[in-house]
Amino acid sequence: MHEAYEVVNVLDKLPRQIESIACHNESLFIGTKEGHLIVYLVRKTSKDAAKFDTTVDRTNKSFSKKPVVQLEVIPEYHILISLSDGVVSVHDLSVFALITVVEKTRGAVLFALDLQKETSGNGEVQYNLRMCVAVRKRIQIFQWKNRGFHQLQPDLMIPDVPKSTAWCGNSLCVGFKREYYLIKVESGSLKELFSTGKQMDPTIARLSNDHLALTRDESTIFIDSNGSPTQKVALSWTAIPLAMVYQAPYIIAVLPTCIEVRSIEPRILIQSSEILKPKLICCGSQQQIYVASSTSIWRLSGIPVTTQIKQLLAKKEFELSLHLASMMNETDDEKQRRINDIRTLYAFNLFCQFRFDESLKIFAELGTDPSQVIGLYPDLLPKDFRDRLEYPDRPPELTGSELERAQLSLIEYLTQKRKDVLKDSNKEFVPTSIVEGNTVLKSRRQLSQIIDTTLLKCYIQTNDALVAPLLRLKDNCCHVEEAEKILRQHSKFAELVILYEKKELHKKALDLLMVHSRNSNSFLSGREATIQYLQRLGVRHLDLIFEYAKWVIGENKDDGLTVTTDH
Repeated sequence: MHEAYEVVNVLDKLPRQIESIACHNESLFIGTKEGHLIVYLVRKTSKDAAKFDTTVDRTNKSFSKKPVVQLEVIPEYHILISLSDGVVSVHDLSVFALITVVEKTRGAVLFALDLQKETSGNGEVQYNLRMCVAVRKRIQIFQWKNRGFHQLQPDLMIPDVPKSTAWCGNSLCVGFKREYYLIKVESGSLKELFSTGKQMDPTIARLSNDHLALTRDESTIFIDSNGSPTQKVALSWTAIPLAMVYQAPYIIAVLPTCIEVRSIEPRILIQSSEILKPKLICCGSQQQIYVASSTSIWRLSGIPVTTQIKQLLAKKEFELSLHLASMMNETDDEKQRRINDIRTLYAFNLFCQFRFDESLKIFAELGTDPSQVIGLYPDLLPKDFRDRLEYPDRPPELTGSELERAQLSLIEYLTQKRKDVLKDSNKEFVPTSIVEGNTVLKSRRQLSQIIDTTLLKCYIQTNDALVAPLLRLKDNCCHVEEAEKILRQHSKFAELVILYEKKELHKKALDLLMVHSRNSNSFLSGREATIQYLQRLGVRHLDLIFEYAKWVIGENKDDGLTVTTDH
């Protein structure tokens, strides 16, 4: 686990029982069991540390005669919406003067809001606020217009009294005692989703306009606006959540004795903080989060993302680090540089876990210097070159079947890299480094030489039938001395002749053929290989043809005549 939030107590032992909370900017709104509305100002007193000064801004003891069971702030319309005494009311956010009581909602048990931002072609921003209200076994749909809520359509009939609800696109997800339903607002059609499990208080959290999180016992299931699951596996908690909110990339749940912070993808328990009997949670438009018990309130102060990323990287939690990095408020170049650095560490870590295909795929996408990737393997680079390379940690020691598997992945990677290096030869080639400070090879010729020589070494270890086709390539760039050494070590003399021929080292090739012609156990035994080689030489090499035809003629005049006849 790592710290995503610092949990700070901002109100303790309030003399009134808390029934509902909401927040906006520095203001914290509390609805009490006695029907009071109390507004506190919660101001940060330190730029760095999570320290807050909490003061009473105003108190409205006549806000309601009954418990204020639900509060929502809509700063875009400068209104406060509340549910008390079974009716929805709207107050002005500044002076809390009553704007309207939505009389049609009498008997309401809960409401849910949907605020959509719309931008016109000329850049003008407008907002559209919808509200659904559960009144016994009916759902009412309203729209905010001209400082009032106006009903949009006839009531939607439902099979039971809702315990929770949330908007999801143009649908409503409703949680009853025993099951969840999805209701299409326009048609009123109901779709049964799944049971709520053993709990009787279903909990719904909104992730986005068209994605929700629904609890079933100690699990959370994620759905889209069609009610279809969006994740193959549910998210698990250590107890049944009482309430949840989503603040990307985390989902925060209030449990009976603590709060838990988890990430959805990957599924990780980020943080668990003990709190005495928490029951409510709210998230403001500026990412403020408050948790409340019946008499106390805590502020969840987000740890700086850069600090979280450092903590995560130390624990090798790369996927979540990437998610956080993508959310940072940086320039595009800075953000991309940070993401690339994390992906490089991730690719290296995957390699250390023997997940070679995944690792090399990321290195390929990052444009990592192929020589540094090759350096992860034993005995593929010249020792002096390899010793100069630095890595985030010591690369794994590869042997046996793991080494062969790693080499096969490398062959696939280098085959594609070979094509990349050779094409667009006029285009600047700027590879990246695994560790800052490593020498980066920018010369296409040097890279091609290292790639082809490495492919040769890998082919000999995994599939030597591919050695000759590689050496025959017109654009083969194998380093001659390195290739010569490895081919001799593995007695690949026929392939060595191909190397010499393609590099126009004809004298070396003919010397080798002459030596092996007298070795009855050699694949090059006899005169035929030399004759064929001499026949392939053009008139530019008459001196070589005459020089090496001598020993062929000396052994067999007819064979010698074959060489001279063809030329």
